[in-house]
Amino acid sequence: MSPRRPAPDLLTFAEVAERVGGAAGTVRKWVDRGPIPVAAVEFYRSGTRRWVRWADVRAFGELHCLGKDRPAWLEDQTAG
Repeated sequence: MSPRRPAPDLLTFAEVAERVGGAAGTVRKWVDRGPIPVAAVEFYRSGTRRWVRWADVRAFGELHCLGKDRPAWLEDQTAG
């Protein structure tokens, strides 16, 4: 069952990981360390779900990849 999306432009960590070809844990670290802001938080009895915007992920990727080879997900203008 997919999570209820609070806004159309928000993604879960797993969705971001799938788009960038990484792990949800890596996305979680990026968010926890601050380069990608949390856009929304949903609270449940069993915990929370944090959501991020694809535009913020792309902005982080642009900065992170300065002077490096650009990953394909930054070149894909149709994603997000």
